[in-house]
Amino acid sequence: MKILPIASGSTGNCMLLDMNNRVILIDLGVSASMLKDALTANGYQFESIEAVLITHTHSDHIKGIEVCMKRIKAPIFMSHTSKDKLMMECATPLNYSARTEILPELWVTAIRTSHDCAGSVGYKIETEDSCFGYLTDLGRIPESTIELLFGAECIVIESNHDEELLRYGRYPPYLKKRILSDEGHLSNDACAEAVARFADKGTRHFFLAHLSQENNRPELALDSAIKATAGMDVNIEVFPVYGERIIEID
Repeated sequence: MKILPIASGSTGNCMLLDMNNRVILIDLGVSASMLKDALTANGYQFESIEAVLITHTHSDHIKGIEVCMKRIKAPIFMSHTSKDKLMMECATPLNYSARTEILPELWVTAIRTSHDCAGSVGYKIETEDSCFGYLTDLGRIPESTIELLFGAECIVIESNHDEELLRYGRYPPYLKKRILSDEGHLSNDACAEAVARFADKGTRHFFLAHLSQENNRPELALDSAIKATAGMDVNIEVFPVYGERIIEID
């Protein structure tokens, strides 16, 4: 399994996943030129991409979709609600919680997420011998989602904010309330609690994503997750705002 975190955070989100030589993108919140540069630097091209998954329709996840999809000759998948909101006839809608084979021997399950954007989803992505989870932009993680991803070998999970930095920071009250709500974003502590649950069921690789540049620090997010998994055999890293290198997972 290979991962390329092209962009992660409020300025844009896009990630390449290479599972058993099946290459997909999750979200298109970057420009076509940025995407091309990231792909080329790591041995990929637009033609390498076999499918695109969209999590939701907030601009930091889809602002490059129109231009990028003119270059990417591959099917694009999203929830029914997202397809309707984007009025994107070429998109293939995915039913919540339904395991769907989108490419030969590659299955995707769209996981409904608690976020203030109708149709927002995370993803469980599987091949015959590998399982990957992607969960960002959610205010809470219900038990059903935790159980669905038990046993995934790698999970990308949101660790958006440190609650103290947010509460005493300069954001206006309405925005703080939104972020802290059950339909907002996951805090470092909530993320760490979920990471510990996943680790207890066998997940060994975690990537902390969608960190707020205003209300978080990579070392704070990492420290919370490491403390929660003390004594467990896990590898935890923080996604950079803009990634430049492929990460290989054995």
